[in-house]
Amino acid sequence: MKDNKQFSVLNLSRQDVPIITEDIKTRYRWVPVGILEQDDYFGLVTEAYNTSTTNAACVDGVADLIYGKGLFTNEIGKQEKLDRIVPPEDLRKIAFDLKLYGNAAYQVIWNSSHTQIQKLYHMPVQNLRAKKIYDMGRIEGYYYCSDWSDVRRQKEKKYLPVFGSSKEEIEVMYIKEYEPNRYYYSLPDWISALQFSFSEAELSNLHLNNIENGFLPVAMVNFNNGVPAPEERDTIEALIESKFTGTKNAGRFMVSFNDDAVNKPTIDTIPIDNLHDKYTYVAEYSQDRILVAHRIVSPLLFGIRTTSNGFSSAAEEMKTAYSIMQTMTIFPFQNLLLNSITEAFKVGGIGTKDLYFEQLTPLVILTDTADDTDQTIDEAQKDVDDTMQSDETTEEDFEGVDEAIAKVQETIEMKKDNHNEPIRFSEPFFDKNYI
Repeated sequence: MKDNKQFSVLNLSRQDVPIITEDIKTRYRWVPVGILEQDDYFGLVTEAYNTSTTNAACVDGVADLIYGKGLFTNEIGKQEKLDRIVPPEDLRKIAFDLKLYGNAAYQVIWNSSHTQIQKLYHMPVQNLRAKKIYDMGRIEGYYYCSDWSDVRRQKEKKYLPVFGSSKEEIEVMYIKEYEPNRYYYSLPDWISALQFSFSEAELSNLHLNNIENGFLPVAMVNFNNGVPAPEERDTIEALIESKFTGTKNAGRFMVSFNDDAVNKPTIDTIPIDNLHDKYTYVAEYSQDRILVAHRIVSPLLFGIRTTSNGFSSAAEEMKTAYSIMQTMTIFPFQNLLLNSITEAFKVGGIGTKDLYFEQLTPLVILTDTADDTDQTIDEAQKDVDDTMQSDETTEEDFEGVDEAIAKVQETIEMKKDNHNEPIRFSEPFFDKNYI
């Protein structure tokens, strides 16, 4: 008698590393950005922020440091004017967008004669798409739409010229980093951790569904009524895959209807050893990769606790990490914003100059510094503000960085050895006087 037994292995889940591309061959007047010609880039990034606790903490923390205590000027009597032209809350949103998306934008509101800038207002960058370049060789403007997921339904798209290219009373200043193979958009500095953010989110889904379903084990289903035809097997496999794979389906069970007990399917449980250790490893590894992508030396800066901090004390760790973070990460972001605002002021007839961000210093650093120098916390804060203004970077700013980086590298080697409320975006300020 011929043994006619066969079995199939179902691929429970498969994810590819997403490759973000600019769709320059689009039939639209604007350029979509996303995966496989889908305009889904900003949605992916937002999801990675909303669903990953570590990623959200990093983005929020760095964005807070970029904004610091706000934008200031050394010119006497000009601070009120500066706050009026650049509202602090709008600037905070711009800093957040720049960190989260790698892109940011704000509206430049001119007076009626187009001779002087009146206001700079935040604009949700995820709602903008660059106009496709034709003959001019530069981006001429941007289209605004509240929802780009279905462009056919969203028929109303407002076109706004780029800053300095028109005599319109509303123009767009778009901020992005240079990237060699991208012209229209840039990617955030943490984009390499996009998959790890989703991994962290999937672990949360897995744990939640296992808890809700009583931690049912993995099982093998054996059908005992013969080997079906290939078409029938494909149908069964597709049904099982759609109903039972993925973290959201963890702990589900199957109901089988049979003609008799003889041919009923049998279910064999497959125990997984050290499941807790595997979950812990994936969680810690995902967290570590996210921190590396954000270039965060000490997670303590943002209230993130890890298994090993690598420094003798929290104060020592945070001092070193804060110095590296300010020099290598925060200052470049701040300078990008300062250059943009300074350019707008220069073209827009605004006399305010000598702009700088006042830095936000963790309290533990100020307290430790005050104790070491016999100062008050306010005096220590003033010294920090005087030495860490972001309007000019000198060689002195890099003193001690090499030593700090060496400490970080040593910490990394030690680790190797030891082996949500959704984000809400404001609508752009299209003042009725300018429409």
